[in-house]
Amino acid sequence: MVMIMTGASAAYAADTSSADCTNEADFRPGTVVHSESRDNLSPATSRSKTETLGREAFAGADPVVTLHTSYLNNAPFFLTKTYAEIKDGKMIRYGDRHGDGASLVTTTYEPPPATPLDLQPGQTVSVSYKGKAHSAGGTVEFEVSEKLTYNGRETITTALGTFDTCKFTNEITTGAAARQVAVVQNWFPVEGPYRGQSIKSVTPAFNGVPERVSEITQMKYSTR
Repeated sequence: MVMIMTGASAAYAADTSSADCTNEADFRPGTVVHSESRDNLSPATSRSKTETLGREAFAGADPVVTLHTSYLNNAPFFLTKTYAEIKDGKMIRYGDRHGDGASLVTTTYEPPPATPLDLQPGQTVSVSYKGKAHSAGGTVEFEVSEKLTYNGRETITTALGTFDTCKFTNEITTGAAARQVAVVQNWFPVEGPYRGQSIKSVTPAFNGVPERVSEITQMKYSTR
């Protein structure tokens, strides 16, 4: 993994840190988040549930596993488990599992990318790692590079209300020869009932695909 940080963090006050936009509750077993979202490219409403299950052995570590469920016509159709943890002031991601049974695909990140939680406006963190996707059909390996920029604080208004947020831009490059680049911007509330959740995302237009703007229209935290 290569980690590069740029930007003069000392030039900014502590209250502009991105650390406030991470919610520790999201890594607490029993936390459940239900949400609905809309985007500008489809009239449909998307529904999802995120449930923090606890720690589980994965890729030689003991990270927190979170189950992400998407719904179509009130029926679950896409299940993903992600494995990550907050440790030493960093978000560390170990991989994920998609599907179930014969269609199960387990992907590990080597080495696990670690991103500092405490960034200041203008700082960029770059990480690189190898993804290894294991399935019944074998193993596929691919290179991944991510460049995460903390743009700073921004006040935005969505269907949920008006919030002071942390804005991030993430540029993800996969593949070595035929490189594919994806860019996405996300806004996370600094405080309130939705702190730490992305309430808006924008994928800029690219290769003939129009810009996609997605906003959360409803969100509810609960514990089981």
